[in-house]
Amino acid sequence: MNLNRVSRGRPKMFDEKEVLIVAMNYFWEHGYDNTSLDNLLKAMGITKSSFYSTFKSKEEIFSRCLKLYREQNYDYLKSLKENIGPKNSMLMLANMLVKELEETGNVKGCLIINSGKECYNKYKDLSTQIKIEFNFMQKLFTEFVKEAKDIGEIKNQKKAEIIAGRYTNSLNGLMVTIQAGADKELINYILDDLKEILE
Repeated sequence: MNLNRVSRGRPKMFDEKEVLIVAMNYFWEHGYDNTSLDNLLKAMGITKSSFYSTFKSKEEIFSRCLKLYREQNYDYLKSLKENIGPKNSMLMLANMLVKELEETGNVKGCLIINSGKECYNKYKDLSTQIKIEFNFMQKLFTEFVKEAKDIGEIKNQKKAEIIAGRYTNSLNGLMVTIQAGADKELINYILDDLKEILE
């Protein structure tokens, strides 16, 4: 038998990063449980054999989507901080939610938080991944608060971890409140609360 003639499988005919972005946005819109593999493959534009040779399972690609989401958010926030500073970057996230509501009538929310509500303690490996991604973002916000305190943008004497925790809780509360159809008055109240947290 000529070993050189043994098939090594067809080469990938797709850009892995591009289809991963498509998958991330599909999961973000539909959720994990409501995403069937057939619909996901159709959105990604790849075959089932290509999917399994690259991503192995629906759970694995979702885990990679969570990591990609965190990486994209990190890059965006890092760039934003360089342009407008740490405190304004954190406030900008809240303002973006309101802008999204005004422009689309809906808010997708945070993929990590959405996934936590849907998957945490339901899927063991995904629960671990969600916890890792959430803790990463929490540490990032803590670093932002520390920097803002160092340059005098935030005067609050509480520990940066506490301020960042309150900020994250209020930001997530804002997302859930908007998704529940809250009126403008309540949304503005939460925005004011976020500003007070970062004073």
